[in-house]
Amino acid sequence: MANEAHPCPCDIGHRLEYGGMGHEVQVEHIQAYVTRSPVDAGKAVIVIQDIFGWQLPNTRYMADMIAGNGYTTIVPDFFVGQPPWRPSDDWSTFPEWLKTKNARKINREIDAVLRYLKQQCNAQKIGVVGFCWGGIAVHHVMTTYPELKAGVSVYGKSTGCTFT
Repeated sequence: MANEAHPCPCDIGHRLEYGGMGHEVQVEHIQAYVTRSPVDAGKAVIVIQDIFGWQLPNTRYMADMIAGNGYTTIVPDFFVGQPPWRPSDDWSTFPEWLKTKNARKINREIDAVLRYLKQQCNAQKIGVVGFCWGGIAVHHVMTTYPELKAGVSVYGKSTGCTFT
């Protein structure tokens, strides 16, 4: 629950100790974690991280689970090299930190990821899933990119927390 000490009810939860099945790649101006499906079905899912960033093992674990079901997955660094929020950070600075992380200003990154998925992974059907901050991004990309076939926003809007 949001309060003055924690203006956004974001919680990292139990941090997994997980190595991952995928690998990191450079996709134009951003890094990304990619896991290819054992079967090339021409399907891909973009996984958009929460405020804790693209390198969080929990997010990579979810991407790997999706890949195990026949989808190539990609977890791009939508913060473009900037540090994610750390659970130990001072929550009073969260609104200022968040000003530089606009979930609706990721078109350049989405464009690069879509090119990569189509050209390098033979993806013909692409969906997107996002968690918390990433859920807001899902709302944006689903209204901006008609070629995306499905979008899932997991707790993408929190009362008392504005992801600009």
